[in-house]
Amino acid sequence: MTGHLHTSHDPLIVILSLVVAVVCSFVSLDVAERLRGARGRAWILWLCAAGVTLGGGIWSMHFIAMLAFSAPVDISYHIGLTLISLALAIVSTSIGYGVVAWRKTLNWPQLALAGCITGSGVAIMHYSGMAAMIMPARMSHDPVLVAASVVIAIVAATAAFWLSLKLDRVWPKLAASVVMGAAIAGMHYTAMAAVTFTTDMHAQMASPGPGTPAPLMAVALAVATFLILAIGFISAITDRRFDLQAQREAEQLERSERRFETVISNSSDIILLLDAAGLITYSSPAIERVLGYDASGILGQPFASLIPGHQRSTYEAAASTVLAQHGKAINLEIPAKASSGRLCHMDLTVTNLLADPHLSALVVKLQDVTEKKRIAEELMAAKEKAEAGNRAKSTFLANVSHELRTPLNSIIGFSDLLMAQPNGALIPAYLEFARDINASGKQLLTVINSILEYTRAESGNLRLEHILIDPIAEAQICLRLSQEQIAAKSLQVTVEPFDQRYMLLADRSKLRQILINLISNAVKFTPDHGRIAIQAEIEEDGGCAVSVQDSGIGMTEEEVALALKPFAQGQAGLDRGFEGTGLGLAITNALVAMHNGLVAIESARQVGTLVTVRFPADRVKYIGGGAREAAS
Repeated sequence: MTGHLHTSHDPLIVILSLVVAVVCSFVSLDVAERLRGARGRAWILWLCAAGVTLGGGIWSMHFIAMLAFSAPVDISYHIGLTLISLALAIVSTSIGYGVVAWRKTLNWPQLALAGCITGSGVAIMHYSGMAAMIMPARMSHDPVLVAASVVIAIVAATAAFWLSLKLDRVWPKLAASVVMGAAIAGMHYTAMAAVTFTTDMHAQMASPGPGTPAPLMAVALAVATFLILAIGFISAITDRRFDLQAQREAEQLERSERRFETVISNSSDIILLLDAAGLITYSSPAIERVLGYDASGILGQPFASLIPGHQRSTYEAAASTVLAQHGKAINLEIPAKASSGRLCHMDLTVTNLLADPHLSALVVKLQDVTEKKRIAEELMAAKEKAEAGNRAKSTFLANVSHELRTPLNSIIGFSDLLMAQPNGALIPAYLEFARDINASGKQLLTVINSILEYTRAESGNLRLEHILIDPIAEAQICLRLSQEQIAAKSLQVTVEPFDQRYMLLADRSKLRQILINLISNAVKFTPDHGRIAIQAEIEEDGGCAVSVQDSGIGMTEEEVALALKPFAQGQAGLDRGFEGTGLGLAITNALVAMHNGLVAIESARQVGTLVTVRFPADRVKYIGGGAREAAS
């Protein structure tokens, strides 16, 4: 007994199937877009993702639409055939995407082949999925409508592939998804219209038995659809993150390349790349500014052609050394020929980076040092000239001082003889004249001796003797030489004792001369009833500081700057009320420098002056509690 079954479709589930078809089409287009830029293993992964998304989406839409189908009989599904239909959809779609994306350029035969393979696979998926239905009825098909469904499937697949490789913006992609979803749904419902269900008790008796119930199938289908869409969305989101990261890295690389190109283009140094044969493969624009050669025109030329013939052997020997070892660099100064024929002095650096896969070249840097060399030569000539002049001045002063001392000693000697009055008393006026001559001669001899001492110190002719000395004991000896002036001005002098555990390694005569100069200056510039303090102490760095402080007229900052210069006097503006040559502190500074020490002056007008002589730590010797050498 047979009869046609009355079937229908639930409109809401039909609409749901259309939505699923559109969403799956959109996700598939988004995933397939990644195929265009992928290579190697990434291309295979994206191909599989696109196949799963589109094929699985079509399969999900098919079975959602099947759930919309209702008939007055119980319907269940054969699980094996259902899974086979899913595999057919995924495999055929993946093969189609592979055919389309195999080559960079897409042609119509290639597109038609992909559409036929995938469309046929989808049609087979549909009919195998319908074959999985277990129900007490027989199915018969209208050949015309079946053929129409296959054609629609092929056209829909072809359109999907064409759109997937053409669209990369959201709104066109969404519109294409609506068209694709409608085409997929149209194929399904055309295929459903091609089926006629006939009841048959014998068919019911011969049914293969219960399969998966429709409600359970709906749950499994919902899970499968969710997983398929999740795979697509996760793949797209992950790729988009990687794509953004790659885009940022590409932008950073591009900015870095632009910065590098800008630096190289504006550098005053010439940068060249040479191959193993010494031919120029790259030149920075600086070669045109420095040597006058065109940066592109010089490519392919041997670098040695820029070097004069008599200097090429020097460069070739250096280049051979560099070629012997990767990463080795040499630096030398060598002339280079400009396009005009003039020679430029170059600081040449060659680095062997031939083994570097990213560069594979000899890197040559040329810095034009012509002007620096000219300035250095001029400075050297000026220095030699100044030193020659200084030596001539020192020699002149020494000779003049020596020549002046002989007649001056005669003048002093005869004046001493006149003051002794060996031949009877002189007229008082003549005796006074003899005293004036004697005093002036001695003062002039002091000046000449100071000049001679300064020239000897400046020329380096003085030699030091190194003995252990108590600086305060030496200061007390020097004070005796100024005792008459100290008493005449009623000055208060205090001397602080030196630490008994230390001694100073110095030249005794030079140290006394230093102290005499400092003490005599302090006595000279301190008014009546003033104060002078002499002190020697060990500093934190282990050095020794000897200081002489007075309450004299003091100096301004400008006068302090002049004080250490030869023949200059800090008190030059004080109506020359103080006698002297202006060499005392200059000689002191020279003698201290011979001991590797420093002279520091602190002063203020009408407050006083503090002069500190600092000796380095290597001239201070710790002797503990032992007896020290007595000062003589």
